[in-house]
Amino acid sequence: MSAFALAMLLLVGIAPISSAEAVSSRGSLHPQDGPHVDVRLIITDEEVRVRLEMNLVFLDEMIDFPRETSERVSTVEWVDLRPALESFFSSAHPVSIDGTVVEPTLEKLQINDPDLRLLPLFPVSGERGLRKIRFELVYAVSSPPPSQVSFEWSTFPPNILVDPEDPPPLVIAAELDAEGIRTPVTFNTIERGHTWHATGADVESRLLVVPSPVTDLGTEVPVLAIALFVIGGIVILVGILLSRSTGSGVPIAVASLIEGPLIVGGVLALIHKVGMMTMGGGLQPPDRAEAEEIFKPLHANVYRAFDFIEEEDIYDALSRSVDGAFLDDLYRTIFRSLVMQEEGGAVARISDVRPIEIEVGESGVVDGGESGAMPAFNVRCRWQVEGVVSHWGHAHTRVNEYLADWSVALTDGGWRLTGSEILEQDRIEDSSTDPLDGMGLDEHGEL
Repeated sequence: MSAFALAMLLLVGIAPISSAEAVSSRGSLHPQDGPHVDVRLIITDEEVRVRLEMNLVFLDEMIDFPRETSERVSTVEWVDLRPALESFFSSAHPVSIDGTVVEPTLEKLQINDPDLRLLPLFPVSGERGLRKIRFELVYAVSSPPPSQVSFEWSTFPPNILVDPEDPPPLVIAAELDAEGIRTPVTFNTIERGHTWHATGADVESRLLVVPSPVTDLGTEVPVLAIALFVIGGIVILVGILLSRSTGSGVPIAVASLIEGPLIVGGVLALIHKVGMMTMGGGLQPPDRAEAEEIFKPLHANVYRAFDFIEEEDIYDALSRSVDGAFLDDLYRTIFRSLVMQEEGGAVARISDVRPIEIEVGESGVVDGGESGAMPAFNVRCRWQVEGVVSHWGHAHTRVNEYLADWSVALTDGGWRLTGSEILEQDRIEDSSTDPLDGMGLDEHGEL
């Protein structure tokens, strides 16, 4: 199977649905009614940025902002929205940087022109549920880079998707971008805050360690010492034969004089390890247990590449687990898929990868080019992937199970995955539209 097909299978279990699917299915994961908010927390060396997009239903649950027409904000009313939002977030949603509360500056305030064909999805909220405002709150860092940032969240409108009659408070699923990594963050009535700590970790330190190739050192043979001893033996043998044939003791005496230094030289060569030659050795194919320990981190690191934000970091992370044409195809497909999800407003993240069965197959060697023959092996693996889609403040969990054959080979950079063929794929679990699913909360948002 091509890398494109593999990447699609890696992503399909957690991919967001389209707006068209949301219109045609009231049971879809797309927000349908009630208050919704998309929260992105971004930490850089110079600033902390909170990027928000919410419908007017959420806005009205958050602040008191009276309007002539509840379904929209007029041009006259628009000028009063900025100070109202700045004041609210400063007091109700404080952000602390290195222990100091920082006042926000509001930027990029705008409102959309909604597609009114989606109104059937909002029987309770009406146009207020469709009309969305976007803005960013910027918090300056006084002493860059920040080492600790704390976010507080206090707005939890009723979640009518769970129970229209007695709605529990909404659980807010956010995304945090920091140090090149994107991670999910959840705010609820119990856990109202989140504190980020700088790690200073680079790409390599965020990946699992792959065992180094096994090299057989071979056997050291004292070639010079053996040669000196053999020559000495031959000299003595020749001296004995000549002495017997001539009846003279001179040949054996001369042979003894020659043999002495040869024996001494051989002993010294042994002691000082001079003239040693290594026989055998070199890179060795791993046994089954070693091959499994090699495959596990390589496989897990492919998924960890999804956590990185920047294009070069994604490629760098993948290149430490995948090699050759398989790397280039897989990288292009993954990055394209992530970008498409970002453009659609939904973010798919891998939350867990669980190997179920690993069966190591044949081992051997492959052509390593200038490096010569390199060890290689095959693995058949069954594993489960738990993915989370965050969209409009909701988190939806899916678990998929896969069976695939993988090829692993040693390269100049270490062990790498060189190919894969998906044999089976199954949906194991699919969360409901209840954002409390898997949070350990009851129907009223309590633990």
